[in-house]
Amino acid sequence: MSDRHTIQLEGRDAAGRAHDGGTWVRLNWEDPDDRHWVEARSGLDELVAEGLLAEDTRPRVVEQEGGLLIILRGVNLNAGRRPEDMISLRLWYDGRRLISASRARLRTVERIAESLEQGEGPRDLPELLLDLIDGISALTDDLIETLEEDLDEAEAALLEDADRELRGRLAQIRRTVIVIRRYLAPERDALLRLATLPSPLIEGLDRGRLRELADGLTRLVEDLDMARDRGAMLHEQLLTRLSDQLNARMYLLSIVAAVFLPLGFLTGLFGINVGGMPWIETPMGFWWVVLLSLATGTGLGWWLKRNCWF
Repeated sequence: MSDRHTIQLEGRDAAGRAHDGGTWVRLNWEDPDDRHWVEARSGLDELVAEGLLAEDTRPRVVEQEGGLLIILRGVNLNAGRRPEDMISLRLWYDGRRLISASRARLRTVERIAESLEQGEGPRDLPELLLDLIDGISALTDDLIETLEEDLDEAEAALLEDADRELRGRLAQIRRTVIVIRRYLAPERDALLRLATLPSPLIEGLDRGRLRELADGLTRLVEDLDMARDRGAMLHEQLLTRLSDQLNARMYLLSIVAAVFLPLGFLTGLFGINVGGMPWIETPMGFWWVVLLSLATGTGLGWWLKRNCWF
């Protein structure tokens, strides 16, 4: 593992004196060198190593001997990817070292690393851990606000007109909400557990800030629930509007068919080539047939109107 993965934090005590703030190790759990370091050279317990390198994970907090394994999920803002393809961030915190592992770039991790390299940002591991959690939650909050704006636009479009393109937009919004909530709800539970965990490692963390972060995730989950319900309601309204449009068009076609059905019968009847047909030898025969058709159509239309068919 190269030095670019490691950042040494410079902490300060209450009097402002500098001290060792701990070490932050950043890893890509798909990189073979990083995986080898975790498995053979990191000194981590086998279960912890498996948690950091697992193919698929669920947000949770696990207290292991000597440290905490924290699994989070962050929205995917990388080019060519959808935000709901959430990136798993695995953290190991033991008070002296914070190891973070992810498969793809996370904007929060990159931003904090850049600020530390410039001599800014968190000065010790507890603050760094909270900044990572806070940053991931903030990006999720921004995404949920965007989803709510998309729902507002879809609702406005539904009031103006209903089309099948809007149906596809609503389906994509609902899919995003469902996927994000799938990971956000257990992440909220994990932070709530972390805030109340009776571990000496938590003493260095700001429990008040942890509770605020957990409450913020609770609000985000509630917003997602509301967005999911709004999406379902708008989808039902859209289907109703589309169904009403289809029924209106079919009704109009039925009226037209009802009007032209007897006219078709008349024209078919007068079109047969047999003897005895009236007005064959009459110069005005054609116009008599036209007048008869107009009278039949008008009379049928009046009858349909009188019976409130249209």
